[in-house]
Amino acid sequence: MDKGPFSLYDFMGYFIPGALALYLILIGSGGDLTDFSKDFLLKDKTTFIDIPLYIIVFYIILSYCMGHFLSFFSTLTVERYTRIIYGDPSKNLLSDVERKRYEILFPSSITNNIKEKIRSNFGLFFILPLIMFDTILYYLKYKHRYMNQIPSPYRTLVMTKINDAFGQIGFQGDVFANTANNYHQLLIHYNYEYTQTHASKLMNYVALYGFLRVITLISSVYLTYLVFYFCLNYSVDYSWNGVLQAIFILAKLFLYGLVTFIFFLGYLKFYRRYTLENLMLILLIKKP
Repeated sequence: MDKGPFSLYDFMGYFIPGALALYLILIGSGGDLTDFSKDFLLKDKTTFIDIPLYIIVFYIILSYCMGHFLSFFSTLTVERYTRIIYGDPSKNLLSDVERKRYEILFPSSITNNIKEKIRSNFGLFFILPLIMFDTILYYLKYKHRYMNQIPSPYRTLVMTKINDAFGQIGFQGDVFANTANNYHQLLIHYNYEYTQTHASKLMNYVALYGFLRVITLISSVYLTYLVFYFCLNYSVDYSWNGVLQAIFILAKLFLYGLVTFIFFLGYLKFYRRYTLENLMLILLIKKP
């Protein structure tokens, strides 16, 4: 895929999340954003024109590098949690029965395989508020469209086309007989080869779900920081004002958790839509 030196994904997936993370780090460290230092932050009366070029370049490079780190870490946390609990969207879309998400808060209700996956992914600790919020809403019977299937007859047609595509590279048998077969990986390259007019649309989906995945991670980590901050810095006061203050703090944490979960839903939405687009595109391809 032809890409410029600074693509939409670079901007949305790396630079903006990196800049946001640096801003939140400065806030969390107690820095004054208008007078942090003489060299790296601006004074009250400083204008944009007065900023030295090397400082602008420094912040751009630092934000971009931070964004790359966060993007990688989000695949180890948010994306891994999604795959463990919700499964792969390509398999959900082509399942002949409605698939159920796994439960995570009650160990007796999940298989040993899922338990081991959770134990081996310590990075999930960083998105613990998201996991708890997601699980609570699940037990409140909230249901989103990530697990929905492609309706018939499209599901059968797509599966037939996928078997044909694998047959062209010498694969024998039914692709779907092996549940571990990651057929979507081939479809990404196969569709780009034969439907390049849709490439920009697919890249937009990649940029959107990549951006929302990283923002979900940043939001969840910041919420974790706020929870520990309030626990360490606020003592229980049983007076009327103390109770009101505690309710206000809990309400703020709840709203922030809700915002984090909405970011997560946006990530699931565009992750599923990107996969759905790849599956449906194969129906437009004629055999070469």
